Amino acid sequence: MTGDQKSNATATISGFDAYGGQTLWFPVVALLSFGLLFVYSASSVYAGQKYGDEFLFAKKQLLYILPGALAAVAGAKIPLEKIQRWSIWLMLGALALMTLTLTPFLGKKILGASRWISLHGFQFQPSEFLKVATVIHLSACLSEKKVQWKKILPIGFGFAILLRQPDFGTVVILLVGLSSILFFHGIPKRYFLGGLAALLPLLAILAIAAPYRLKRIVTFLDPFADPLGSGFQVIQSFVAIASGGFFGKGLGGSQQKLFFLPEAHTDFILSVIGEEMGFVGILIIFLIYIMLFYSLLQLLVAVTEPFHRMVTAGLLAMLAASTLVNMGVCAGMLPTKGLTLPFISSGGSSLVANLFAMGLLAQIHARAYIRQTGGSAGHVQGN
Repeated sequence: MTGDQKSNATATISGFDAYGGQTLWFPVVALLSFGLLFVYSASSVYAGQKYGDEFLFAKKQLLYILPGALAAVAGAKIPLEKIQRWSIWLMLGALALMTLTLTPFLGKKILGASRWISLHGFQFQPSEFLKVATVIHLSACLSEKKVQWKKILPIGFGFAILLRQPDFGTVVILLVGLSSILFFHGIPKRYFLGGLAALLPLLAILAIAAPYRLKRIVTFLDPFADPLGSGFQVIQSFVAIASGGFFGKGLGGSQQKLFFLPEAHTDFILSVIGEEMGFVGILIIFLIYIMLFYSLLQLLVAVTEPFHRMVTAGLLAMLAASTLVNMGVCAGMLPTKGLTLPFISSGGSSLVANLFAMGLLAQIHARAYIRQTGGSAGHVQGN
């Protein structure tokens, strides 16, 4: 089937099943619902005290879902052939936004990091869009009959800006996504493993080169060495999860969100869920993510088009890595990083970027649906 035929076929099919059906979208909707509920629960007291509106962050999260839904529709409906051709422009646009974070006029520094653009009270984090654009661009470059390595150079500039901001967590997540793309591109194992072996010492050097990163590693190893300083946030997360027990204290019953646990509605929202819903609540959240990632793994097995396969691999790897890193940080199993829990944590940039990614994956599902069923009823299954 040619590119034009695929575009026409995608345009003619309709129905929920073709674009992922319940297998892709039920987990996403469930996570968004949990997100709305617990963004409100985790932030209501803080928002009421500081801004006079206990619903402030919940209303913002609800408003973010609207552009997120539009982004998902765009990802599902803009033909993948066009996205593939436009990949360099998507990449350059994301780099331009990243550069603006370092300017004194539009860039906003929070806790020493210049990761945000602020304009008339509206702010967003371009690195969330850079991640998706980089996956698309590398996949497009590697899908060409003859790979033009100079086209891949802009990706290096993206990493340079991330380190300048600094945003080491996004660097790690992006490397996971790009490594997955290279693996499914079919790079020889000796080169792949050799590259990983060379990369790990570099990451270790970067991790300890900056004093604040080294401090986070020391705190991770022994947070109780400085319980009122660098270890405070992790310890409060421990207290929240431990006090929740098996069934939790009930919705709204968290005490750690009462100005004890910093970033309760963003980076550490899982700790609040653990305190209010207990081990059972965390298990439910974990199982919903497992459902989503299993569906995406099935899609990865079913897809044969190189560009589609690499995009699926890269986006799946980044979503899974972000989820596991956030959970690991809340549980004290990884050093503290400023990474949100996908579809749950408060944050418009992350929500919109992730929903656009899900739209792309839904369109890839539709292409596989056409190839395997000819548009007939049923879901995509792995070969």
